This record gives sequence, C-alpha cells and structure tokens, in this order.
Amino acid sequence: MLTIKEAMKLPALKETKLIAGHSGIDFPIKWVTTVEIIEDTSRFQNGEFLVTTGFGLIENEAYKKRFLKLINEKKLAGVALYTGFYIPEIPSFFIEAANKAGLPLIEIPKTINFSTVTKAILEQIANRQIRLLEDSLSIHKEMTKLALRNDGLQQVLSKLSELTGSSMFVFDDMYQLSAHMKRHKQMQVTESMIYFKDKPFILKHYLENSGTSTNQLHRFKLDEFPCFLTSVQTGEFTYGYLLMVNEKTYSSEMDEVILEHVATLIGIEFMKDYAIEETKVRLQGELVEEILHLQKNDLDENMALRRGLKLGFDLSKNQAVLFAKVKDPGRYSNDQNDWGQHLHYIASQQFSKLDRQYILLPKTDALVALIEVSESSKTVAKQQLKEASERILEHWKFHFQEQLTIGIGKTYKEIEKLSRSGREAEYAVQYSSLLLKKTNIIHFDDLGFYHLLIRVQEAGLSLDHYYQQYLGELVQGKSHRTDLILTLETYLAQNCHIQQTAAKLYIHRHTLKYRLSQIERKTGLSMQSADDRLNLHLAVMAYKFFHTIKS
Repeated sequence: MLTIKEAMKLPALKETKLIAGHSGIDFPIKWVTTVEIIEDTSRFQNGEFLVTTGFGLIENEAYKKRFLKLINEKKLAGVALYTGFYIPEIPSFFIEAANKAGLPLIEIPKTINFSTVTKAILEQIANRQIRLLEDSLSIHKEMTKLALRNDGLQQVLSKLSELTGSSMFVFDDMYQLSAHMKRHKQMQVTESMIYFKDKPFILKHYLENSGTSTNQLHRFKLDEFPCFLTSVQTGEFTYGYLLMVNEKTYSSEMDEVILEHVATLIGIEFMKDYAIEETKVRLQGELVEEILHLQKNDLDENMALRRGLKLGFDLSKNQAVLFAKVKDPGRYSNDQNDWGQHLHYIASQQFSKLDRQYILLPKTDALVALIEVSESSKTVAKQQLKEASERILEHWKFHFQEQLTIGIGKTYKEIEKLSRSGREAEYAVQYSSLLLKKTNIIHFDDLGFYHLLIRVQEAGLSLDHYYQQYLGELVQGKSHRTDLILTLETYLAQNCHIQQTAAKLYIHRHTLKYRLSQIERKTGLSMQSADDRLNLHLAVMAYKFFHTIKS
C-alpha cells in the first residue's frame, strides 16, 4: 500500500509540509476522505487519510475537541490541514497531540486544490491495487503449475523459496520441523531446530507467548527480517504450520497474498500424500483384515506373501499387531470426530520415522496396526513396540483429552499366527483394567496369569464356580464385599506387608488387620498358609476376569 512517506514525494504534494507525527510516516493509506466540518468521528475508518480546511477548529471549542479526539484515536493514516482559508497556521496544541499520537500531520497551502491532492493519492492507490491483482494472478498461475505437478514437498519448497525470495519452513502438528528451504546466511538449521544469528526459534514457545490463535496469520520479525506464520489446514485436520522469512527487510501487502497461496499449495501437497496413503491403507487394510480373521486352514500363505509384496509389505518378516482404542469418544467435546482417521494420521506420522514397514487399518474409534519387528530377543522386540506405542500416545495426548489405550500382541514370523497377535492386542486393551498398575500401553505378556483365564473363557468354560469355592461369603448373596476383595488383592500384591498395604488403601493398619480377619472368617482360609494365599490370589483374579467379561 501507499504510505504517508511515499505520498509526500508525489509531485502534487511537493509544496506540502510534514509538521508533526514523523514516527508514523510508514502508515499505509487505504483511502482519502475530504471534509469541511468534522462532525462525527465514528464515520472514519482505519487507514483513511483525512484532508480538511479546518473550518471552526480555532473558534469552536466543540470542533476543536472533536479533532483532538480523532487524532488521539490513532485510526487515521494521517491528517492534512489547509492553511490560509480558516486557519492562518496550524495551532501548537494540534502539533503536540499529533506528535504524542505518532499521527502524521501535514500542512497544505491554499494554492493546492482539494482535487489535486485526492486525485494524486487515489491514482497511486488504484495503480498499486491493479499491480497487486496482476502479481497475485501471476503467483496464482505459478502455484497452480506446481500443484498440478507431483514433485513432492521438498521440491515444491525449493521452487517456492526461489519464487518468493524467502526461507521457508514447514512444521508438523506437534511443532517439529519437518521440511525446509533456507536462503538466509544468518540462519543455521538442524534436524529439529532453526537458529537465527545463534538464537533458536522454537515455534511452540512463540505461539504460547504470542497469545493468539494458531489459526491466525502471525506477522513478526526475526532480527530485522519480516516473518509470516500461518497454519496449514484442510478440512478438520491441521497438518502443521508454515513459516516464511523474507530476504528483504520490509514487508508488503503482496507478501501476505503470496503466503496465502503458498499455505494453500502446501496444504494441497499434504492432501496429495494423504490421498495416496488413504488408497494404500484401503488396499493394504483389505489384506490385513483377511490375515487377522482367517483360520489357518483357510490361509494360502504363498498368495498372501505375493499380495503383500505387491503392496510393498514383506509378510515373511517378524510382525506384531498393535490395537489402539479410544475410550469414551466424544466425552470431552460434542464434535463428531472420526477417531479412526485421527489415529491413522498420528500413527502414520510416528511410524514413518521408524526404519521398518507397517500397515494401518483405521476403525470407527480404533486402529489396528501390523508392524515389522526387528529380529532380536523377545525383550528387545517388546521394548521396541512399547516405545513406538509411547510415541503414538504422546502425540495423541498433545491434541486430545479422550483416553487412548494401546494393546500389543506377541511377535510372530508365521503369517498364520498373526491373527493370534491381533486377538492378543485386543485382549490387552480389553483386560487392561484388571491390572493393579494402571497404564495406557499393555503388552499381552503383561496380563500374566490372565492368559490362562482367557484360554478357559475361549474354551467356553465358566469361572464362577472356581472363584466361589475359595472366596466363599465374600461373593455370596446380592451384595458382594468388593471392599474386602480389593483389600485382599492389594494385601497379596504387596507381599502381605501390613504397612505398605494400609498406605495403598489409605486406611489404618488396625483397620487392615480387622478386614483380614473378616476375610479369613468368610473364606475359611488362612493368610498364614502359602497354599491358601495362592488359591485366594487366583480366585480374586478369576472373579475380576469373570465380571469384566460380563460388564
């Protein structure tokens, strides 16, 4: 836009004089307004350049106060006052007010016509708008060409950086640097950090300290260079953020237009990748569905191997299944979120950083993942899977309050056993509440003795008779003594340590001893007997398992 400083250099304004508000000479002029009498200050808009004869500003106290109010509101780009018609010279109190407000105050001699001033400025504004439109169309054409090609994000950034004369940085939805093209010599870039003259730029800290929405356009400066930051969104997904740092030390309206085009193009690139991934997920997902639900006798292993290789997935390697489930979806918001798609995006973001193959199968409020496990010890393999799950969980918590539980099945090399890994992963989620130590990531091995109870349940055998013969009166009648069952479970889990058990239950040790005596009386078993303690422990586990199935 045309600034006050630039307007003062126009031939038509050669005889004018800036007498106050020099600090505001870079204010942009959006429009020119000429008035004889200032009656209503509310009619003026931000960025207007006011030209007035100053009628009544000397002798009329109301006019003078109104004019001073207009100066102090700082809405205008500047004010031009004619001298020689109604005021011989601009009063000092107007000059002082304009200096204090930083509002340019220009003196115009009566030898210059109103029309001369307004025409000169409006012509410049109109010409610049036309040039802006032409440049915008040119940029749009270039962006369209890039969008129609399939060069990939890094190549697109390279071309955009050259086209805009800017360093460009793309961050993911967790504020981590994911792609960039640097032009500034003052910048150093590592895998995860930008340094500008040795000062780190941390996007998360900037957004937290700026106090504005992540969906808004941010304008700021790194040293003397203008920066523009905007989110990259398509639909309900925020894929990340785009930071553009100009090489020139001043910004223009065109920079914002370019940024809008660039952000849209980056969004298109993300959408391309997402569409390709979505197609791949559909094709691979069909294969995973068949593998996880087929019985051994129905599986053509060679055919499955060939289909997997066509889809870029080698099923002959060690594999395990992860099952991620959202608990109480929508509990913290009224949004009808597609949780499966959210999980798919987050998991793909995290798994893509690992040097191993994976297939993701999104459900309504869950996700099934078939992931390659390196050929190492079972302990190392289990740790790798838990670490991958922790990355997904951390990413999930970054965006959502809904609880996510991730179950991990055992690792198998044989294709026909992958369905077992899938069931194990689901069991880990289903029975995670049975464990005393609460966690959001559960390997099937963590269920311990519950493995046997699961096999019993799969065989169609009932467990109620088993636990009733040992727990006796604790589970008889309409009201089970759940308080005593919890006391018993905690006492056994704490290796029969009175003080530790009382602390865990937040009760006095004398209360605990009284409860233990009740348990012995109602079950007919002794806490002093190792065999009785073992039977009681197994009975409690069977009781919990049975009631988890029923609920």
